[in-house]
Amino acid sequence: LIFLFSFFAFSFAVFAQDDPKTMHQTARGFMAQADWDNAILVLNRLLQADKNNLEYNKDMIQCYYFKRDYEKAVEGVKSIVNRDDADVMTFQIAGNIFKALEDPKECEKVYKTGLKKFPKSGALYSEYGELLWQKKDYSAIDLWEKGIEIDPAFGGNYYNAALYYFYTKDKVW
Repeated sequence: LIFLFSFFAFSFAVFAQDDPKTMHQTARGFMAQADWDNAILVLNRLLQADKNNLEYNKDMIQCYYFKRDYEKAVEGVKSIVNRDDADVMTFQIAGNIFKALEDPKECEKVYKTGLKKFPKSGALYSEYGELLWQKKDYSAIDLWEKGIEIDPAFGGNYYNAALYYFYTKDKVW
């Protein structure tokens, strides 16, 4: 009886270890601890089983981004940004990578594509405005105001607009 119980307990532990949901939680646990190499190992294993899973791909790209392996991050982001199931976060990750590479043209292209696909995303308006602000393009305020209008629940646009108006010479909006 003890032998059978041990066998079933061991079998369950091995099965749970190969469960994609459990493995993904393990990878995210490594990411939370900034253990990028172990997260990448687990995510590689997940991607071998399901290479088209958007969540696994985004997590892998973020690991490379935080590890500062921008070459692999760009390679990964180019493969998912044009997918039909790409979401807002996909475009945010892509923008962050191109900002880190100091490639404003590609970054701007990513944000424009993202806004065409998700015209009601306050986060994309905010980040695109931040990119323009970094380039000293003061039309960024138009994006933040549009973001406030479209997605009033997203606070980033309010913050950036407040900074903009704080630094302008005209103190009356």
